[in-house]
Amino acid sequence: MMMVRSAYDKKKDDIHFEYWQRCRYLPEDKLIALLDHDNFKLSLEAAASLQLRGGSKIIRLAQMDSFSNRYKRRALAAFILGQIKLNTKEEKISLKILYDLALNDQSAIVRSYAVSSFGHRCFGHRCEKAKKKYADTLLSLAQSTVLDKSVMVRVSTAFALSVFKNRASIPLLIKLLKDTHSEVKNWAAFSVNVNNYDTPEIRNCFVLLLDEKNFEARFEAIIGLAKRQDKRVTQILIHELSQERIYDEMVEVTAYLGDVSLLPTLYQVKDKFGTFKELNTSIKVLEHLKSKL
Repeated sequence: MMMVRSAYDKKKDDIHFEYWQRCRYLPEDKLIALLDHDNFKLSLEAAASLQLRGGSKIIRLAQMDSFSNRYKRRALAAFILGQIKLNTKEEKISLKILYDLALNDQSAIVRSYAVSSFGHRCFGHRCEKAKKKYADTLLSLAQSTVLDKSVMVRVSTAFALSVFKNRASIPLLIKLLKDTHSEVKNWAAFSVNVNNYDTPEIRNCFVLLLDEKNFEARFEAIIGLAKRQDKRVTQILIHELSQERIYDEMVEVTAYLGDVSLLPTLYQVKDKFGTFKELNTSIKVLEHLKSKL
């Protein structure tokens, strides 16, 4: 079953589409003017359009704006530098700018965008040697930003650690999994799952996340534990799959978990919703395992 969007999420999407429509055909000078608009979300959409168009003028503008006395312009500059196309010299300068903003800017929103953008630059680099170098630098940066007092910066740090696989990042992600804020834990769990990290402490952190009120964090923990064949998630999966609304991913991971006690629940899902690919596969796998007992 597909996840149902809330009215709030739909409204956000509608506003985003409205701003995108407003910006998509504007000339460059009009987009630059919007960077100073009172509505930051509109300014961000203008920045996204400028980022997509690229060019040396926009790159120089973003690099100069990173030293602006207006924090919104510094934040937008950090955003633009995250994914705009750069040559080698421009990238070297931009990475230094982002690193400095992430560590030293007084504004949390600027630090947050700088960390995310640094992660994007690591992920988007085609040269594997350079990607490793930047990933090592990002790991060094994260040693500080994982302790940032701002939730936004810690969320960005958790996201940034998802863009490359390096087991040296596991201790940092464990710190983030134990964060006081649910959104930080959600992104930390996502980073752990996307890179398939697995340690006893990670599993124990995931077990604690099963009690999170934040659904996304709880969802990541359920999926993560099931894929790691940790049977402590079995009863939670049975509960989730007995609801009126279920999620394909939760059905799918029952095959990874390999607990045949889930079969009756899967049969109930079949009776209620009919057959679909993930359900058929999981039933087949668990029935095969049961036949071997």
